[in-house]
Amino acid sequence: MYGNKILPGVSVGTTYRNENSIWQGSPQSTWFKAVKNTLADGETISAGLVVKEDITDGSFVPFTTSDIIAADVENLPGVRLGIIADTEATEDGSILIGISGQIDKAKIFIGDTAFNDLTDEQKTALNSQFEAWNFQLVDVMQA
Repeated sequence: MYGNKILPGVSVGTTYRNENSIWQGSPQSTWFKAVKNTLADGETISAGLVVKEDITDGSFVPFTTSDIIAADVENLPGVRLGIIADTEATEDGSILIGISGQIDKAKIFIGDTAFNDLTDEQKTALNSQFEAWNFQLVDVMQA
């Protein structure tokens, strides 16, 4: 027994994030990947936009609410999910995409819909998909 507080070697991170960052702390894993902009007119690719992998060519396309898998676990994890970490494109047109880590859920967008604006059922199902791809959505404060 280790007492009533914490196990040895286990520490709790902060619940703050850097200004304008979607990540809590440093991104744990990011890739530069090609992103196809298939958003409706007037919508732009921005940090926090959820994307999914197009398995035909390995590029990423914006995720929509119709891509949310119902809460039945037999269909999980679904296609690889990513979150736009930085909208600055490289010379070859790739964009930095986060593929795992702790993310500020207030900064997540599905198209032009914020995660917090989804229905409770959609939030639960999407959170299951995120967890299957090693994302953890957290409530954080601006530091």
